[in-house]
Amino acid sequence: MKRLLSILLICLFPLIGIYAKGERRTVVFDVQMHCQNCVNKIEKNIAFERGVKDLLVDLKAKQVTVVYDPQKTDIPTLQQAFEKIGKPAKVHTAPTDTKTKPTEEVDASSSASIPNAQ
Repeated sequence: MKRLLSILLICLFPLIGIYAKGERRTVVFDVQMHCQNCVNKIEKNIAFERGVKDLLVDLKAKQVTVVYDPQKTDIPTLQQAFEKIGKPAKVHTAPTDTKTKPTEEVDASSSASIPNAQ
């Protein structure tokens, strides 16, 4: 009985991760930063804000891309987090959903588009 229960739990565990992910959105902020210390400060603080799932800081472009869970945070809250660390942020691009969409493959022999079966 214990073995059957263990096998059942092992089979259900991956399904929990699929349903727990939820919706994610991506927003790009313009942020005034001048050096690697600015980048480090942003990475150490914004990455741990509630709802932030991923963070990419581009020093050359002076932009920060944030992937977040809209059920846990929103853009004004993220902007407040930037202001707390002395780095005001302006929205560069509107939020976009990061759900994966089926891609199309091109059949080399006919040059026709074939939807990817997933």
